[in-house]
Amino acid sequence: MKNIILFLLLTAMPLFAAAQQKIISGTVKDQNGVLPGAAISEKGVPTNGVIADPDGRFKLTLKGTSHTVIVKLIGFTAQEINVAGLSAIDVVLQPSTQGLDEVVIVGFNAAKRITNTGAVSAITGAEIRNVPTANVQNALMGKLPGFVSQQRSGQPGRDASDFFIRGVSSLNADGNKPLIIVDDIEYSYDQLQQINVNEIESISILKDASTTAIYGIKGANGVLVVTTRRGKSGRPQVNLRVETGQQSPVRTPEFLDSYNTALLVNEAYKNDGLPLKFTDEDLELFRNGNDPYGHPNVNWYDAVFKKHANQANTNVDISGGTEAVKYFVSGGFLTQNGLVRDFSDPRNEVNTNYFFRRYNFRSNLDMRATKTLTLRLDLTTRFGDINQPRSANVVSEVYNFEKIHPYSAPLMNPNGSYAFAADTKDALPTLNARLANGGYSRSKRTDFNVLFGATQQLDFLTKGLSLTGRVAYAGIEQYSRNLFREAEPPSFYYNPADGSYTLDPRGNYRLQKYRVTGNTDLYSRNVNTQAFLSYDRAFGAHTFNALALYNRQSFSFKSDIPANFRGFSFKVGYNYKQKYLLDFNGAYNGSDRFQAKKRNGFFPAVGVGWSISQESFFKDNVTFVSLLKLRGSYGVVGSDVTSGNRYLFRQEYFEGGGYSFGENHTQTGSVYEGELGNLDVTWEKAKKADIGLDVNLFKDKLSFTIDYFHDIRYDQLVRKGSVPNMLGVGFSPTNVAKTSNTGFDGQINYRGNIRSVNFNTSLVFQYFKNKVLFKDEAQPAFPWLRETGLPIDQPFGYTFIGYYTPDDIAKIQANAHDKPATPLTEYPIQAGDLKYKDVNGDGVIDNNDQGPIGKPNLASTVLGLTLGANYKGFSINLLFQGSFGYSFSVVGTGIETFQSQFQPIHQERWTPENAANAQFPRLTSNPTTVNSARTYMSDFWLIDARYVRLKTVDLGYQMPSRWLPKRINNARLYVSAYNLFTWTNYDKYQQDPEVSSNTAGDAYINQRVVNLGIQIGFK
Repeated sequence: MKNIILFLLLTAMPLFAAAQQKIISGTVKDQNGVLPGAAISEKGVPTNGVIADPDGRFKLTLKGTSHTVIVKLIGFTAQEINVAGLSAIDVVLQPSTQGLDEVVIVGFNAAKRITNTGAVSAITGAEIRNVPTANVQNALMGKLPGFVSQQRSGQPGRDASDFFIRGVSSLNADGNKPLIIVDDIEYSYDQLQQINVNEIESISILKDASTTAIYGIKGANGVLVVTTRRGKSGRPQVNLRVETGQQSPVRTPEFLDSYNTALLVNEAYKNDGLPLKFTDEDLELFRNGNDPYGHPNVNWYDAVFKKHANQANTNVDISGGTEAVKYFVSGGFLTQNGLVRDFSDPRNEVNTNYFFRRYNFRSNLDMRATKTLTLRLDLTTRFGDINQPRSANVVSEVYNFEKIHPYSAPLMNPNGSYAFAADTKDALPTLNARLANGGYSRSKRTDFNVLFGATQQLDFLTKGLSLTGRVAYAGIEQYSRNLFREAEPPSFYYNPADGSYTLDPRGNYRLQKYRVTGNTDLYSRNVNTQAFLSYDRAFGAHTFNALALYNRQSFSFKSDIPANFRGFSFKVGYNYKQKYLLDFNGAYNGSDRFQAKKRNGFFPAVGVGWSISQESFFKDNVTFVSLLKLRGSYGVVGSDVTSGNRYLFRQEYFEGGGYSFGENHTQTGSVYEGELGNLDVTWEKAKKADIGLDVNLFKDKLSFTIDYFHDIRYDQLVRKGSVPNMLGVGFSPTNVAKTSNTGFDGQINYRGNIRSVNFNTSLVFQYFKNKVLFKDEAQPAFPWLRETGLPIDQPFGYTFIGYYTPDDIAKIQANAHDKPATPLTEYPIQAGDLKYKDVNGDGVIDNNDQGPIGKPNLASTVLGLTLGANYKGFSINLLFQGSFGYSFSVVGTGIETFQSQFQPIHQERWTPENAANAQFPRLTSNPTTVNSARTYMSDFWLIDARYVRLKTVDLGYQMPSRWLPKRINNARLYVSAYNLFTWTNYDKYQQDPEVSSNTAGDAYINQRVVNLGIQIGFK
């Protein structure tokens, strides 16, 4: 019997083992296509694993009992998938830069997160590829700690954000712009705007001295580093992305109609002691609309602008190759249309609207010439067309009350002719008439970049040594074409009383022919040569890396003499068991802005780190912490960016007007002296200190990074304010100013899953506070007028303390001893005017009563919250971005009566009946009274602003592989959005919160975009 049982057991065991084993097959993807090279292993049986093939496919036989597989790939968040009851799966990985082995790109090389000592923030191109905006920098706000941006305009082709790294530190406006490096080659801001996001592999921002010192004289403002995509070994992979979307204004201004405008105009005239402009009959006709031609009522914003405009984007790329040749080739076309309605004659075929067209092509080739020699050839070309109405800021004209009123003219006369604004000073034809016939201004730009590089491995000298040489060429050409008519189109005043038409004062009975002019706006050449030795080698527990670089750049603009930059940089790194970390970086370089003896400087920096989590006493006792690293850095970097003559040390002379000399009045030319040269002028310097902490917990599910920084910017190149104007000549900037910038930034990430739902969240935060430590300014009459000790770009103005009351006016007229202070103006103060604090107590409101008000226009606190989840092919990603701690004001046509169109805020003006609740001063038609924001800036006009945007949205569905035809390996449908919702804390201004302060607020309004796309990957 025992033998029978034993026989049965032995017979059943193979069947039982076969029942326990299970084969799982699948495909590994991300949002952009299949991912070859991923590692797939069985949980609980780490030795049981396979690698995904070039098509991202894998097949794994399970041997354990966990029914779970783990999928890992560097650059992506690892996933655990329960495969119970499944035989085939699709794995969609999410990009990540927070793992221990994740690589971030720094100056001329890469560093792992576990061994990096510098302050670096990074993001993958895949994370921003679906953001429906034309510009890379628009997609980064709230995604990268330390990155601060402001989008000042939504105009197609000119909607790129201004951006800064850790705020501003220099008193020179352009001296705060970060250095931009694309594939180790310097790019301009314009070139960055032209890059297609589909070409980008990753973006890093380098924030401290240990990462920027290698750039020396160009590193003071931080560095934005972009790497583009390259081919990988494997069969060709083709990806097609097609998107179409709708743009609409983030905020649409609301203007009062003719009736309500006329009421307020009459009130203002009455306040000014002028005869009323409109009779009761006029007002009634405006109200009931019974006389649409004699008493028009036109909302010019609605009449000129559409509610929506189209946007489309198409990209195709192909990548692959062998060990001998790898390639990535990409092409794209982007189009953005403007919001202006089409007023043109269909037969005219002249597009006077705003639009932007961009064409991109990139080819990145990597070739292995021999076993030790690799070659690289990158070619990229970008073509861009920007169109706008000829000589017209359409938004400004719609806002401008001096150009048009809602009751000035009808949109068209009854007979189809154009009308003109007969009741305005210029009496121009209506805006629709000029848009239809005024022509356009168009710029056509071509960017061409080529980079050739070669890397020779020098292992025959010593292992880990290589020599790389690169030559890069960048050419930009931009031409403008202007098509216009020199005279305004014919327009007529229609009198409904007798049906007559009166020609406008210019007397043009017919349209003139178009004229065409052109100009070369930009023609530049940039040649960059690099050669560097790299060394990277481990000796047991000791790892060394080093870099020695020669870098030369020559930039020429049109026919100007080339501007030259040249220098040497180096980097030395060491770590012991990834535990004790040391990096030393430096550069000796300079530019020809300064004389030879002051041209070059040495910029050193050191970074140190201690990975406490690698210590045995920690690793053995605290198992839930995979990374705990302290790091710090300190160094000096520079900047040569300032206003003034290109060669600051050289005395300038210019040809002036002629003068008559001698009895015969002979005309003789003249030469006049320009700014005085300064032989001692040199670069600005920045001492940068940074302390950081990197932590990963719970198998990297929770990670965070935080940095504290303190920068001192000194020897700043500014013009001395203490030199009196009686000197009679200008002088170049001098190294005299000093500022500080202190703050912190960081990022917290958490990922996890609830059954089959994988989720991730990320909080980005940053805060900075700068201060002018010294500015060579003229001795102010009072201490509160001094800029030293205040933030950079601190606004100044008057302090609002209420409205003048009737009692105040009585005291002023009676010259009472306790009368309030008033400005010295020819216009008498009235009840309801803005009243300002008499700071110096002299009884007069003048410039000496101004002082610091509000905050600078750049947000000092920025937050970004990303929420993401995916489930069986469905995915959602939301980014909420907020900016806090800044101020802005709007002047002139943006808000002031009789300069701006009348707005709802004007209905809340001061009146005797509304004195207690007034939100606006009394109405006046005089633009220079104490109520003018342009003439008397005060904190009444300044908003301490904050906002929160739902910045980006991405909803997608990745189709299962089993649904796809044989030649398609990936397909994803998605809906994305940009600037979808905005919440602000103000209602005084009808403006986007990123408006530039102290402007008319009449830039092309920022756009909300809702986008539908499909991405298809082909084998």
